[in-house]
Amino acid sequence: MLVGLDPSELLAVLAIFVAGGMIKGAMGFGLPLATMSVLPLVIPVEAALAINAIVLPLTNVTQFLHERRMSETLRRFNPVVIGVVIGVPIGAVFVAFVNDSVLLIALGVFVVAFTGVSLVTPRLAVPEGRERGIGGVIGVLAGVVGALTTANGPLFVMYLVGLKVEREMFLSAISLFFIVSGVMISASFLAAGLFDMPRFLTALAAFPAALVGMYLGNALARRIPAERFRLAVLMVLCLLGANLVLRGIGTA
Repeated sequence: MLVGLDPSELLAVLAIFVAGGMIKGAMGFGLPLATMSVLPLVIPVEAALAINAIVLPLTNVTQFLHERRMSETLRRFNPVVIGVVIGVPIGAVFVAFVNDSVLLIALGVFVVAFTGVSLVTPRLAVPEGRERGIGGVIGVLAGVVGALTTANGPLFVMYLVGLKVEREMFLSAISLFFIVSGVMISASFLAAGLFDMPRFLTALAAFPAALVGMYLGNALARRIPAERFRLAVLMVLCLLGANLVLRGIGTA
């Protein structure tokens, strides 16, 4: 086969990306959580990582453009973007010295604790006047964690939940953060030789499937009131945190 998969494997990959796209379309994030939980049952883990590394930036650019708030998002959240650009190289330097399993478990526990506190204390928020400073710190931390584990999404989500931004700005901002960090992290995958033509072609086939899922998920989510959207985000974030803990235990 041109994409390196037989028809049944390719169909399974496309179905997985439709499902992952639905989660991303509804929540603004969570596609790799869904796809990386199932894809290794169909294709090798390295291939799954490489395909995601190509599909994710494309879906994030699509989502960012769709919200049509590019200039506003860039002005408001440029400290986070700058922080990510600083953080990724720092994390890359420490790749050989940091225990991935300990970092994943610690991050996962922190994320689960954050969601628990946010559910119990709905008024928890980033203090007024501290948004940009905290955003810069979050950006650096997310860059470091992304370079070490590729699992920096929960940090972005926690920051935006703390700001209590509306759904459209949430989607625009999270897309921007993922674009910047994803491009930088994908560059490291390219340097490591994880990309080849069959995987690239498979990613090109998976991208439209993810877009179909995103369209369906977005259409469903637009009917959800703001507070229910916040609760749904927190529930998915809790799942992300639990998944990080399990990943950490699995690699210990």
